[in-house]
Amino acid sequence: MKTIVFSIIAYFVFLSGFAQTSHLPNLSPGDYFNNFQKFTNEIPDADAAFTNAQKLASNPAYENLATELIHNSFAQSFIYYKADSARLQMQAKRRVLATEILSKMILDSSALVRGQVKPLFYLTKVQEAAHDPGQLSKLTKEFIDSEVDGKDIYRYRSGRYGLLILGTLDQHAELKLLSQLLTDKLATQLRAGQVVVTDSTSRADLDKRAWYRFMNAYVNFLKSQQTNDRQQKETLLKTAFEYSPDLVDKNHKGGYFYDMHMLLGREKDGFQDEYLAFLTQNKDKKHMLATLLSMSLVDPDFKEKLVAAHKEVMPGDNFAKYWKDAVDASAVKSPPINLAVLGSKPFSSESLSGQWILVDFWGTWCGPCRQEHPDLQKFYKSTVSDKTKNLSVLTVACKDTEAKVLAYMSKNNYDFPVALADKGVEKSFKVQGYPTKILITPTGKYVTVPYGVDWVSFVNKYVQVD
Repeated sequence: MKTIVFSIIAYFVFLSGFAQTSHLPNLSPGDYFNNFQKFTNEIPDADAAFTNAQKLASNPAYENLATELIHNSFAQSFIYYKADSARLQMQAKRRVLATEILSKMILDSSALVRGQVKPLFYLTKVQEAAHDPGQLSKLTKEFIDSEVDGKDIYRYRSGRYGLLILGTLDQHAELKLLSQLLTDKLATQLRAGQVVVTDSTSRADLDKRAWYRFMNAYVNFLKSQQTNDRQQKETLLKTAFEYSPDLVDKNHKGGYFYDMHMLLGREKDGFQDEYLAFLTQNKDKKHMLATLLSMSLVDPDFKEKLVAAHKEVMPGDNFAKYWKDAVDASAVKSPPINLAVLGSKPFSSESLSGQWILVDFWGTWCGPCRQEHPDLQKFYKSTVSDKTKNLSVLTVACKDTEAKVLAYMSKNNYDFPVALADKGVEKSFKVQGYPTKILITPTGKYVTVPYGVDWVSFVNKYVQVD
């Protein structure tokens, strides 16, 4: 039987008067969030799941949490991931339930609820019309008018859904011009939405920055695949490279983590490799060296390739100086650290000028911190025994007491240096989560080690001079 999809705009107008009633005691936003997960994953119940989502999405105070729930967790039900047959069956079953929940939300009387899910709803209708070019054209134009033109494409992630819609449009040659129109409109919005970082930039805005940069990189990469003009391709790939996650973004990976997986189907932090491959293919060694340097500053795993390229492009030049100059040019001036170390002499970063300093912010109450302390202990011992590293270590216990820290250190036989945080040190380094590691350069600048990476490898390769 042929499925008929009505115009979504008409659909919204016709159904906007309908309300969903819910009978749920007032709970915390966290309870609503967790209940939704329970009724979609553990005990499938579309009505109960909807009621909890509606409680979140209809309250302006809970909008950020509702966005996290709907567009990062729930939206995955409508993304087709590669999987084995058993997994595909589970995905199909989950999608049936998710479709029922989404249908309830789009009928809700609250404009906040409808607005929250509207971009996702468009994506599902585009997916259903995947083999109907006429309907696809109609839906895409409505999506542009309703969710892109003059709209905030970050708030409800309509930028992401627009890029996902492109994947369906590109299957139809007759829709090429419409696909280009949507691509160009999204690219314009993504360029205009870039966030400038200042000392007072909030965590939310840093997440937003990471999102806009990754999405801008992605749309430029897409456009690079659609042209055969060499110069245009290079320009697009270079832009994709330049907006790929930097060290700031990598510490706010949550800002683009789900978009990355939904758009690419895998863990891929940007398009550095594609730009490097283009330069290599076109034998542009000078730009290739500069590209490798930028890549190595964000991910020192590329440093070995950088050393080889530097030797070829700049024979006889001192690589250690080249690397240190580049690190200092990209790093931020470090505020001084003067803290009392438990059971030892006071620590002064200024007295260690000429050395690298690794500073780790942690707490006895922090599970991820405790998990990595065996590695931190080994790393500290290696710095004591290997003076060629020219590296000192300080850890700073935050929101803790001396008694708790000493008991924790004694119980686990740790002897890495620990100072208790004063009122200013966390703020001066803009610590927003734990553990946070910062690496101070020999000239008094610092970089923040990305959370979630192999920090031991990152630090060792960063301080290695050749």
